[in-house]
Formats: sequence, C-alpha cells, structure tokens
Amino acid sequence: MKKCIIFGVDGLMMPLLTKFAAEGILPNIDKMFKKGAATELLPFISAWGDVNWVSFLTGQCPGNTWIGQGREHDNQKKHNLLSLMQDNGARAALVNFIGSISTDTPHFQFAPFWGSAEPSPYELCPAMIHTTFDIEQTANKKPKQQKLGWPPVAALAFHEKGAWSQIVSNVGKYQLQLSDHKGASVTLSIFPEESQLRIHADKTAVDLTLGQWSQWLPIQINGSKGQVRFFLGKYDSENNHIEILQSQVMRLDGISSDAKLEKAMFEQFGPFISKWASKVAHNEQYRISSLREAEYQSLWLADSALYLTQKCGFSLWATVHRLIDESQHTCLGQYDPASPFFETGTAEEYGNIIRECYKVLDRTMGRILEEMDEDTVLILASDHGGVPNSYMCDIYRYLEQNGLVKLRSDGSVILAESKVFLKDERGGLEIYVNLQGREPQGTVYPEDFENIREKVLHLLGSWHVKENEQIRNAVSMALRKEDAMGIGYWGHYAGDIIFAYNTGFVWGVSAGGEDICPVALPGANHGPQKPTATTNMSSNYGVFLAYGAGIRQGYYRERTTVGPKRMVDPAATIAELLGIKQSSLDGVVMTDFFRD
Repeated sequence: MKKCIIFGVDGLMMPLLTKFAAEGILPNIDKMFKKGAATELLPFISAWGDVNWVSFLTGQCPGNTWIGQGREHDNQKKHNLLSLMQDNGARAALVNFIGSISTDTPHFQFAPFWGSAEPSPYELCPAMIHTTFDIEQTANKKPKQQKLGWPPVAALAFHEKGAWSQIVSNVGKYQLQLSDHKGASVTLSIFPEESQLRIHADKTAVDLTLGQWSQWLPIQINGSKGQVRFFLGKYDSENNHIEILQSQVMRLDGISSDAKLEKAMFEQFGPFISKWASKVAHNEQYRISSLREAEYQSLWLADSALYLTQKCGFSLWATVHRLIDESQHTCLGQYDPASPFFETGTAEEYGNIIRECYKVLDRTMGRILEEMDEDTVLILASDHGGVPNSYMCDIYRYLEQNGLVKLRSDGSVILAESKVFLKDERGGLEIYVNLQGREPQGTVYPEDFENIREKVLHLLGSWHVKENEQIRNAVSMALRKEDAMGIGYWGHYAGDIIFAYNTGFVWGVSAGGEDICPVALPGANHGPQKPTATTNMSSNYGVFLAYGAGIRQGYYRERTTVGPKRMVDPAATIAELLGIKQSSLDGVVMTDFFRD
C-alpha cells in the first residue's frame, strides 16, 4: 500500500533550510535533498498557516473551502483530496493539524490545532511558570506601544506564552495550584529534599532536578484526568526562591475522533502537548526547557506518523509543528541583515537560536527516515516563510482618516456608521463593502458599490512612507474580487477587495494612533506581506521537499527560472502518489518530481 507522511512545519523557509543543510548541521534533511526532490510553494493571501494548510491538504483554492481562522468547514463536500480518498477506500490521519478542515469518517483527527484566543477544548490546564517571587514584579506588565497582529482588537493568542502563577509557602513546604478553564483546581504539595524538590499529587509524586523535566505525574481535576510534568528552573532554599515550569495538561480522552485509537497512542507514546511553557526567544531565561518540550512533541508526532501509516492502515498522515515559526518571529528580525534592527555583533546569537530549532526538526526527520518502509513518501512542507518587519500599518485608522470607517475608542468598528469593514477571521487582507441588502447593518446603496471600491483601491495605492527620501508603498497589490481570480481567489467567502502589504510592512495598532509608522521592536512576519516577499536571507514562500518511493532523486525546481508551484499542487501530487484519479482539485500534479 502506498503511503504518504506529511510533516508540516509552520514558517519553514527554503533559504535557511538550504543554508543550514550546507553548514552540515542538518544531515537527515541534507539526505532528503540529495535523494529527493524540492521546490518552493507560492502561498495564498493571507500568508497565514490556517488558509494555506487547508489549501495544501484539500487541493482547492480558499474562496470556497476556507471560512476563516479556526472555523471548521465541511469542505469534504467539495470533493477535495480527503473526499477522493474516502471514495477510493483510503484513510487519512490528521494529528495536531489545522482544525479548519473537516475530517469525517473514515478519516482520523487527533487534537486539532487550536488557533483561537479562547481556551482549547482539548486542554485541561494551560502551561504555567510557578514562582515564590512576587508575580507583580516577575511578570512583564509594561504596556506595549504597538500591538502587531490580526485581528487588531482581539489578537490571536497561540503565540503567547510565559504565564505566571504564585507558589505559596506553608509551614516548611510549598504549594502550587493547577486550574482548568472552568475554575476548578487541584493543589500540589512541594517538599524540599536536599538539592532537589518533590511534588506530590494524592498518593503519587515526582522528583524535580534543576534544569531538567520531571517524569509525568497523573492528576485529576473536576473528574477529568490528565498528566503533568515540571521543569525546575530555580531553587534557592536560603532565599526562599523557587521557580517551576509546568507543562500543558491535555485531556487523556475525548480529543480525537476514535477513542480506541486515541487510547492506544497515549499508551505507546505517552501524554501529548500542543504547546510549550515558555517562548523560544533570545531573552527567555527558560528557552532550553521549551526546546526540550518542542522536541518531545516533534518526536511524539514522528512516532505517531510511523504507527498510523505502517501499522494501522492509514494512507496519509499529516501534522503541523510550530517551533521554527516561533523562533523566526522572535529572532529573524535581528538575524536578517535586511532588518532595521540587525547588528553584526549580535546577529549570530539570534541565528543560533533558529539553528537549534532546525536541528530539532532534523532529528525528527531522522526518526522517520530510519523506520519508514519502501512504500512511503515523506514530505517535509511549510505553509509560508517570513521576512523581517520594518513598518506597522493600521488599516482601520487609515480608512477612518479617509471617511470610510467609524471606530470606537477601543478600536472596534461601528458597522452602522462604516462604509467598509474587514472580518477578524479572514486574515486582515480582505475588505468588504458594507452593502445594503447583503450586510445586516449595510450602509452603502448598491449603486454606490463601485464608487466605494474605487476609493478604497485609490487609498491603498496611495498609502506610503518615505525611507531615505524615497517613497515606499505600504501595499504591494490590491485587486477587485473578480480580478483576484488570477491569484486563486474566488467564491462566496472572498472579500470585495483583496490586497497585500509590501515586504517589511506588518498589520498592527499603535498606542500613538498612527496609521503607519516604523515598528517599535524587532520581529518578523508573514501573513500581511505579499506571498512573494523576499530578502537576501528570508522568503515568504513555503517549502516542499519529498523523499521516498517513486520520487526523483537530487532534483530542485528553481522558482526563479521555471516558476514556483502553488499551495494547491501538493494535494494533486499526493493523489497521484496514492493512485487516486482526480478532476475536482484545483492543483496540478507535480510530474517533474516523479522518477521516469
């Protein structure tokens, strides 16, 4: 039986992947390059993971198959890849993959990635850092001068980490509390024992050693079972200073579409975590703990891929791992010479953090390569890359200044007084006319529809900054919905105008109320910028690297000479690999990747 393992990596970019492989630090990925086939993939607008992973796996453009961030759509009815597999008796397993794609029986879905600000239904307790120090002094409470991201009022929280909780001292011992999202909690006792600590829960306990993650500790909160482990960050008994990182606690049942298979996976691979306790960033004191957590998750995913494809009869397995994207968000802005925050003396410090994350990925590829059979194709892929930020753009503030939008004091839109608006879930690059008869609070007469679109297009084309006395346009492209068909956008859900920011321009909100200004802090982004954004080091293009049965060896398709492949082409290619005939997919088979 032909099988395909798709190890998706959020933000993985070809320039850094080839650079680090050439340095000799990615031996397994280097093997895939030499004995496999690779190219870059052109993302859709927005260059967000949600829309592009849905397009990647369905094989269909996002106008009809993607409703919005974290919103599951019955896209199997569109005769996408999963539907075609079902018709041909083949099954797919999506493990911690995007939740915005339907996976009805006979397919299997395990712990779909939760990309919303609301608590995940699969999470029992969030990851936490517990400390005996005063939390008000420990936690960073300084208000941000700029808030980058979309949506502007309630930005997605899946990149946020490092929440703090108080450890309470009680007659020679300590206590920390784990709380679920419904307000229930469990209190664990901490006992000092020479150079280490011991944490008790009911009749079980685990030892904590400085700088290491503990064994897993079973807990129960409000009738729900989970397992937790701890990383001892600081232990100074004389000064009563303890800091303990606590892992995320995922539920041990009800987080998949198959309870029996879910139980077997937990028994074989241990507890699953979907995110880690602390950010992977230059200034994070517990970065090493997060690297270890991320590698635990990555190898857990690899083992599940091998188990489900080699032993359980699944033809397709897919996931998305997020360590590399996080490191590039936090470090690329000081590693890429194109960034305004680049400094020669410190650049390699940030580059080495990114390298460590790529090395985690390489070790994971090694695990899969070692055990996959000769009928399997391993695909290492990404949804986009990223480039450094230079300027912040507040689209709502700009539209308000030009009389098209009315905002409240908190920055939210008053629809009843606005002529256009954007949807939070659609990625911040689609503008909708507030049309009477179509929108519940429509303000624009149908006969004024085109006039409003013309005004918006003119404003987007005029938005700019001056850099070294040269004009730099904030917006790289802006198209009417019907014209956006040329870039793969059509269908019921698409906006009336589709646009993308220029290289280095990122969406956000400034405390000073500017509509456009330099970014206050170093960073990198992908979603708002044009899919083709590049620097000499970075790229917004995605990655496609295939290795295994029937794949051409040592082939690289250079996008600058023969053009890139699109984000919908892998699904058509996978269908071909699995022997499935298809005519309902928007992508084309990447025939140049096959032997013969």
